[in-house]
Amino acid sequence: MSTCVIHGHRGARGLAPENTLAGFACACAIGVHGLELDVLISADEKIVVHHDARLNTDLCRDAAGNWVIGRTSAIYTLTEDQIRTYDVGTIRPGSAQDTRFPSQQDVNQEPIPLLSDLVIWWQSLGPYRPVLNIELKSDPRYPDESPDPDDYARIVVSELKQWDLLGSVWLQAFDWRLLRAIQQLSDDAFTGYLSSERDHDATVSKEGESPWLAGFDPCHFSSSLPQAIKAAGGRFWGPAFADLSKARVQEAQTLGLSVHTWTLNEEEAFQKAIELGVDGITSDYPDRARTAMHAAGFSVAPRAHPPD
Repeated sequence: MSTCVIHGHRGARGLAPENTLAGFACACAIGVHGLELDVLISADEKIVVHHDARLNTDLCRDAAGNWVIGRTSAIYTLTEDQIRTYDVGTIRPGSAQDTRFPSQQDVNQEPIPLLSDLVIWWQSLGPYRPVLNIELKSDPRYPDESPDPDDYARIVVSELKQWDLLGSVWLQAFDWRLLRAIQQLSDDAFTGYLSSERDHDATVSKEGESPWLAGFDPCHFSSSLPQAIKAAGGRFWGPAFADLSKARVQEAQTLGLSVHTWTLNEEEAFQKAIELGVDGITSDYPDRARTAMHAAGFSVAPRAHPPD
């Protein structure tokens, strides 16, 4: 039976608080092949599961239950003890996030987890463990919000080695400098090169070089993004769904790259992904994706849960 793997985006963002243990548990109960999550580095070099470089005003309340406001603290300036005081289990009522994800169920007192918290919980799962698909968040335009690429790579590789997970997780990033630095430290790392060519969030320059691509710009590789990723040492390509065509998918796969696209939430998109022949998708609604893939005759992942 054919497989197009499904990864729950930030857990199951459309259904449960993003990048939380509650969200990952929701995805596992549905049944996913992978848990996609975002990480940043704290002031004391802990790996923090959080998407935004700064505390998100739509998602984050302080220890007194007040919503954070204004220009909030960057994760990179906070210690583990400080980070653990915040609650991210509820969307601020009336916010853009609230409008976008009306089906998300609140979970009171849900803290920002560290990667170590997730791994300990993940190790308890049975009878199946989805792969951890770890997106390393960094923006080359704002170097003060994260360690330099070599230090970032050192912190990530060191911790994954401690858990004996370096060769079994996915490591993906838009900032290709991080992936190159990780590959210098380990041949075992399974690296995924993310890209967006959309006007509002492009990381690939239409002309010349981009700060995101560590010098591996398509302009140096016959205008081919898959060729650039292959030359950089990537194992898979993570393109924005809007950027894909069947020819590009086939080119990447011919080069030995799997294609895992993001973020698909509607039936029309699932069907188009099947037609394009992608190897995997990431979805805010893994329940919808699972239903669509099962109906199309693809194998789906077993459900997973911690012991009773």
